[in-house]
Amino acid sequence: MDLRILRYFLAVADEGNITRAANRLHVSQPALSTQLAALEDELGQKLFARGARGIALTEKGVALQQRAGDLVDLAERIEAEIKSKDSDELAGTVAIGAGETPAFRFVARAADVLHRGNPRLHFSVTSGNGEDIVAHLREGTFDLGVLVGPGRYDGFDYLTLPYTHHWGLAVRKDSPLATKKRISPKDVRGIPLICSRQAMVKEFLAGWFGCPFGKLDVVANYNLIYNAAVFVEAGLGAAVCIDGMIPQEFAERVVFRPFAPALVSDVYLAWRRNAALPPATNALLAAIRAKTT
Repeated sequence: MDLRILRYFLAVADEGNITRAANRLHVSQPALSTQLAALEDELGQKLFARGARGIALTEKGVALQQRAGDLVDLAERIEAEIKSKDSDELAGTVAIGAGETPAFRFVARAADVLHRGNPRLHFSVTSGNGEDIVAHLREGTFDLGVLVGPGRYDGFDYLTLPYTHHWGLAVRKDSPLATKKRISPKDVRGIPLICSRQAMVKEFLAGWFGCPFGKLDVVANYNLIYNAAVFVEAGLGAAVCIDGMIPQEFAERVVFRPFAPALVSDVYLAWRRNAALPPATNALLAAIRAKTT
């Protein structure tokens, strides 16, 4: 597939209207329509559902939108990287996937130092859970990942950051569990739980609970903690999470209580093993190491 055509497709998907997309792209509407039809013929799939109010993506169109966005972003990053090799100044974009953790401050501070001497260098940060970040790292659409344990994924190199998280429960302030300083495995029995959907996390927690994860009363799964906190606030259950993550707006209604015995995870940077990292990514890694040693 031609990258130019993918850019056309993304513009139409974004605008939801061929005329507006054509104006944005500075091409004629008939030419844009022809290119879209050719793309649908090439893929053998309808990408748009056309109606009186405009056009919307089909299921196949939504799938292509995500992949096409990744491809175009990657191509632009490669182009910027190659162009910058003739200069001492770093340029382009370092793409970072990050779990929700205050440890990201180490990355942010290093990025600030690096950017001061390289104003054409940019950073793209996408929040997500570990499995999503690792998938993007494997595809090459992320350069670095900031991951919170419990484990390590195969095929990556790692830099452990000087920060640890304790696991526990986020509970409503009027819950009997809120009166406890620590939460034991027996305290959790029979409690509706809201848990991360990550398989590695489930295995990790099952060991602490002392029973198969499937035996727990899990009423909801979450990706990022904000909506899990909303569930807790509403009374659906208690959220299994790490410390320091509950947004401040919930402070009057939701509290965190750590597990006892303590269950701890470290935080680390990950990147593909044996990959030829772009100069900007290597420079950011060096800056992070300098901030953490």
